This record gives sequence, structure tokens and C-alpha cells, in this order.
Amino acid sequence: MGFNFIACDLDRAFLLPQDVREWLPPEHLCWKVLDAVGEVDLSAFMAGYRSDGQGRAAYPPGVLLALVLYCYSKGVRASRRIEQACLDDVGCRIITGNRRVDHATVARFIRRHRLSLKALFVQVLALCGQRGLVDLSAVAVDGSPMEANAGRESNRSLERLEAIIRDGEAELDQMVQDALAHARAAETDEVPAPVERQAADTSLGQLSRLSDRILRARAAMEQLHQRALPSAGEIKIKVEAAERIVARAEKRLGTEMAAHQARLNEYAERTVQDRAAGHRAANGRPPVALDVKTVIVRQRARLATARAGLERARNPRPVPSPAARASLSDPDSSLMPHKRGGYLQGFNLQIVCARGQFLLAIELQDNPSDMTALVPMVGRTQENCRSAGITDEVRAWLADSGYASTSNFEALAGLPLLVALKNDTHPGDGEPPPSEAIPAGQRDMAARLASPTGQSLYKQRAALVEPGFAQLFQRFGRQLHYRGTDAVDAEIKLLDTVHNLNKLFRQQTKHSP
Repeated sequence: MGFNFIACDLDRAFLLPQDVREWLPPEHLCWKVLDAVGEVDLSAFMAGYRSDGQGRAAYPPGVLLALVLYCYSKGVRASRRIEQACLDDVGCRIITGNRRVDHATVARFIRRHRLSLKALFVQVLALCGQRGLVDLSAVAVDGSPMEANAGRESNRSLERLEAIIRDGEAELDQMVQDALAHARAAETDEVPAPVERQAADTSLGQLSRLSDRILRARAAMEQLHQRALPSAGEIKIKVEAAERIVARAEKRLGTEMAAHQARLNEYAERTVQDRAAGHRAANGRPPVALDVKTVIVRQRARLATARAGLERARNPRPVPSPAARASLSDPDSSLMPHKRGGYLQGFNLQIVCARGQFLLAIELQDNPSDMTALVPMVGRTQENCRSAGITDEVRAWLADSGYASTSNFEALAGLPLLVALKNDTHPGDGEPPPSEAIPAGQRDMAARLASPTGQSLYKQRAALVEPGFAQLFQRFGRQLHYRGTDAVDAEIKLLDTVHNLNKLFRQQTKHSP
């Protein structure tokens, strides 16, 4: 009596069905991705290719788009891993027509069509809206740090960046002088040809690396100056205060000039009357001229100082602090507080979630504070919904205490907004704080949160947005692969597109007969 095993004869020849539709079952992910790509408008992708049939043949953009969406849906994001998947993943073989797409083609496709990939997010959102999957009865806004493709050790201070640029430019000048000297020596046949070619190759490599380092240092310096700029709200407050100072100085100068001009006119009238009466020098010493009156000169100087302050407030000159740092690897990223303590080099990822964790907007900012992101995220969500043809209005905007500010409440006064004023899970529960302890611009929000309707709505915030972050990070991780604002923005839009697309696939599976 021997073992009873299922026969697995590796020497037996296997033949796949000739029809690729029989390779995988109809409910497989690759067929769903191909169907979705067939529904979207690819004209923006097609516009980047020649229509005269000339040049080297290229992969159809629909094929590469389906390949990227399919691999991203499975958590495969690196171009080299996508190339490997074309070899050992049957779904990729079906999408590409049994061709192995190399990693450079995938990377160039994503880089070349960044704008089209960003617009694809709205098209997928429109597909979700057409199927009635986007419920706007309540949406939640929240932020979470995401790691950039850069390390913390790449951060440099302004002084260090200036030294890098200065030393790099000096090294460039020296390389130019050495190249000229080498060229003169080569003209007199003092340098053998192989040595000349080797020196030229080495110089070109050094020049490329040095130039790249100087450019990245300049970009990091520019970021430091940009971050030192005050926010629009701070600029507005400073300008209004400077305008009040200028107005007071102008009023004071006008009062002093009018008073002294009255004294001059009075002296002139008395002088005319004395001369008519035959009196001489009876009017006393004349007042000083208007332009040299001490109080007027002083007030004019104060007015000039106030106007200079107003000009500085309107056009602030950013001065980075000595403690400010910027990354040489990715200057657009910055240090963010980590969820588990400490700091990471990355971005502040902001999302807006509807019911079912459908993402209505996704953006990145280099400011670790959420407060400045509320108004832009609300505007971006409204714009995306309009572009996707979703006409329903959001009936409740929910956000935690990180977004609470009087300026945000004033800017969004016409919206059904609920923002916690303190760091509580349910801010309406318990004894409300006395009204005098709440800033005047936030008392209406406090009253709204304290109402039964406000409490019921706000309790839905965590259930709306927290699973959205969990699903994104579980599928894609917290690490970004690209560098620079434009490339990173296209990357997160692509992640958001894949997230919503898989939500759409799951709903279709639930309702399929």
C-alpha cells in the first residue's frame, strides 16, 4: 500500500487555451480593469503620440494604462516589479497580449502622462457617481504624514546650502580651467588618446553630478525662503495693522500742518494790519516755514516709516530662521511629526472621504499643520465633484480640532461645517465650556457642535475618514516613490484613482447576479 497523492507530473506538456478569455475566470481583476479603461476617455493620452504612422512603434496607451492600474491594484508600484509581473502574472500577460513590457517603458509612460493621470481621477470619480456610489450626506477631511523618497539626514541649513553652492561653483570653475588646460595639451599631442577619452568621460560624469547637486541646493534654498513667507491670513492681518498706522500718521501730519498753516496765515494778516496802521515790527518774530517746522518734519518722518512698514507688510521678504532645514534629496518635502513619535521626512497627506471611503479629493502639503488645508480641500472637493458631474451638495463637512480656526470658519461660513474645537473624540459630549472661554469667532461652531444634530453628525467623522487612510496605507504603504511636487502629486492622484476603482469593482461584484 503506497501513498495516495494527487499526480503532479512536471514533465508533462501543458497547453494553455488558444482563447485568452479562457485563461482566467470572468470575475478576475484584469477583466474589470480592461472594462474600466474601455469606459474612460483616452484622448488626453493619445494626444502625445504621432498620428502619421511614422517613428518607432509604441505600446497603445490603453494597454499601458490598464497594466499600471492592474499592478497598482495589487500593490505593485515599482516599474521593475511591473516588468517582472509581465513575466509571471497571467493577468499582466492578458493585458499586454503576452508581451513583456520593460520597466523603462512603464516609467516613461507615467512620467510622460502625469497630467492625464491626474485627470483620470476625476473620470473614475464620475464612473462612481454615475452608478450612485457617491453619498454626500456627510464627508470628512483629515490628514496624515506620508514618507517622501528622501531621508532625514539629507536636510541642510541655509548656511550649509549656501556653502554647497559656493563650493560647487568654485569646483565647476576649476573643472572648466582644467578642461581648457587639457584641451590645449591635447592639441600639442602631449596627452595620449586613451587617457584623453578616459579623462573626458570622468569629467562629464563629475560635471553632471556636481551640476545636479548645485541645482538641488538652489531648489532647497528657494523652499526655505518660501516657507519663511507668512501665510495669507498673517499677511492680511499685518497689512491691516500697517494701514491703520499709516492712516493715523497721515491724520496727525495733516492736523499739524493745518494748525501751523493757520498760525502762518494769522501772522500774515496781523502783519498786513500793522503795516496799514503804521506800526513796524510790532507783530513779533515770524513763525518758521512749514517745511522746517520741527513737529511737521518729525511727523513726515514717522509717516515715511509707516509707509515703508506697509510696503514690507504687503511684500514681505522671507528670512529663514537658523534652525530651518530643507532636504537636498527632495526639497519639496519637509520634516513631519511621526504618528509613533519623532519625525519623518515627508508630506502631509490630506484626503476627503465620503461614505464607503470613496475619496473625493487627495492633496499633499509640506506644512505639518492641518489648519491651512481645510479651505483648499473643501474647494478642491467641490471642483472635483463638479468636474465629475456630481450635482448633489455635501450636507455635512466634518473635521477634527486640527482644522479649527476663526479664519477657516469665516471663509466657509456658508457651508454646513462641523469642526471640533478641542481634542476630544466626541466634542459635544459632557459639560460645554463657558462662552467667555471660547473665542468670539468660534462660538457659533461651539453651539452647532453642542446641538443634538451636531453631536450625531460629528460622531460619524472617524468612521468616514480613518478607514480611508487605513485602506490606502495597507494597499500602497506610507512610502512615496517619486520626488518633486509635480511627480508626487501625480503619484497620489494615481493611488486615489486605483483606490476608488477597486471600490467600484467591489460594488459591482456585490450586485452582480
